[in-house]
Amino acid sequence: MKPAMCSERQRPGQRTGGTGGFTLLEMLVAITLLAVMAVIGWRALDSLTRSHERLTDHDARLDALKILYGQFQADCEHLANPTLLQGSPVEVGQDRLLLVRDRRDEGQPPTWQVLSYQIDGNTLVRVAAPPVADRAGLQSALLSLRQGGNNAAQVRRVLPDVAGMSARAWVEPAGWQADTGRIRNVLFAGNAASAVAASDAGTAQPNTAVRAVELTVLARMGDGDAPRQFQKICMTGL
Repeated sequence: MKPAMCSERQRPGQRTGGTGGFTLLEMLVAITLLAVMAVIGWRALDSLTRSHERLTDHDARLDALKILYGQFQADCEHLANPTLLQGSPVEVGQDRLLLVRDRRDEGQPPTWQVLSYQIDGNTLVRVAAPPVADRAGLQSALLSLRQGGNNAAQVRRVLPDVAGMSARAWVEPAGWQADTGRIRNVLFAGNAASAVAASDAGTAQPNTAVRAVELTVLARMGDGDAPRQFQKICMTGL
């Protein structure tokens, strides 16, 4: 009698004793896990990249604001004397501030330069007219910058994403003034006879001067941020 031969049927999905590898189900599970891990890693990397770009942009705008403050301080410290200028060195307008800077060397005849801080689109720019040595050239430069400047003016983009700006001047003895006519009146007009004579001669009254200038800017420090208010007050030294 032949010995009985027993056979065992291989179940579906079961490995044979002598072979290795993965079943189809195991491969699908592994691929799914890898895909999930890849998505999580990509999102984390994208978030890290966006945060780095945002911080870099914020730092760049802060640096631009510091440069604006430094330039504005230098312009105010060299503001023209109203008596020598025979006019106000500060004019305040809608989204514009005009300054007349004294550019003369010591012992040399008066030389002035008209500057304008104004908004061009959504960017704060500094427009500088060429220096002039006479009042006719000064009036021409003032008129040109009131109208936005010309090809001879040097335009420097200072701060991006600016929503608005305003300015005012501290004029002794009246305090803060935000109107060009009022600034001029405080400097040159008055009821006393000496003040009238000074006004007729185009010279400032005694004890009157532009002591400080304030610049206020509404700017965004990042894309999508709400505008924030930044103020800089500069002493003129007059």
